[in-house]
Amino acid sequence: MGRMKKQSQVLGRCAPSPRITKTAALLVATGLSVPVFILLTLAEFLFF
Repeated sequence: MGRMKKQSQVLGRCAPSPRITKTAALLVATGLSVPVFILLTLAEFLFF
């Protein structure tokens, strides 16, 4: 507890924390939207 995270060093310099790339964001968005689309389509088919 109370310990600071040690920054990783690359070539003697502190590396920035990893950020999400546009490709990863697209994959996450697609992975979430497809099941939601299927669920909403089934709900509409069954209830409306």
